[in-house]
Amino acid sequence: MGCGVMATRIILHGGAGSWRYHPVRDRALEVVRECTRRAYRVLLERDALEAVVSGVKCMEDSGYLNAGWGSVPDLYGGRSLDAGVMTSGGLVGAVASITATKNPVVLARIVAEDTPHILIGGEGGDLLARQYNLPPLPPPPSHVWSRYRETLKRLLGGEARTDYGRDLVKYVDRHMGLRKTLSEIAGLGDTVGAVALDEEGLLASAVSTGGMILKLPGRIGDSPIPGAGFYASGRVACSATGYGERIIMTMPCLRLAEYMQEGLSLDEAMDRVMEYVDKRVGGNTMGFIAVDEEGNLGWRYNTEAMLIGYIDGDGNVVVKVKP
Repeated sequence: MGCGVMATRIILHGGAGSWRYHPVRDRALEVVRECTRRAYRVLLERDALEAVVSGVKCMEDSGYLNAGWGSVPDLYGGRSLDAGVMTSGGLVGAVASITATKNPVVLARIVAEDTPHILIGGEGGDLLARQYNLPPLPPPPSHVWSRYRETLKRLLGGEARTDYGRDLVKYVDRHMGLRKTLSEIAGLGDTVGAVALDEEGLLASAVSTGGMILKLPGRIGDSPIPGAGFYASGRVACSATGYGERIIMTMPCLRLAEYMQEGLSLDEAMDRVMEYVDKRVGGNTMGFIAVDEEGNLGWRYNTEAMLIGYIDGDGNVVVKVKP
């Protein structure tokens, strides 16, 4: 799927999975529309890195997507956030299990630009966020907390609908005391991301997530891992979303860059990646967006749908839940 060629290109995603019955679906679409518009303005005035960070930060701030303020709770009701950024110029940084700020994508950029490291997590990442006076993570919006409680009730009621949900039920059942504790409290994980190409030819990728709802505390998914949740080479920038463990096992963004390095077009490479993913870990596992060095945009997913926003060849904002 491509959308023509132009000097500057950008595409955002708000997560892959089932969007038919999402409780804030319409608000999420409007958020992606506005964030795509803002990120494109930044791309025209600044560069690709500034644009993807701006777009992802906008989605983090909204409270309607699973990133930043809107991040979903873990099994015990806590929240921890992951993010990553990368450019074709060699800049790369990521954070994992962050709790001190609602903008982990900004913190990931700080790691990339101001530290000698690539990945910082946990208490060290939180300390860094406070040192840079990043805005704290507020309590979750009411709709997020309601989704947590309803998901937990369905899980404990035997209504697990995914492999992850069924595996989680097995874990809970092995610890009967845990089931009792969760009873008293009582889809795939969405992620947000952006990729862009600026007029100087710089490719950039950014990603941010609250992880999978009801994850075990301390779980880290694909989003802070270069090559899995995000990647940028001289040929292509990619941002992925979905079942983090499956994304780590298949490294779709790195694989996309390698296929393109071998000479495949963006469409050919994306098809090859999804063929590998489906064979290796099965369907209903992930999706990704990409932009190549020529300005071609693309996306692929094997889930029911994927929320995307991009600027078309006429400069208009296009937002849709594909298909």
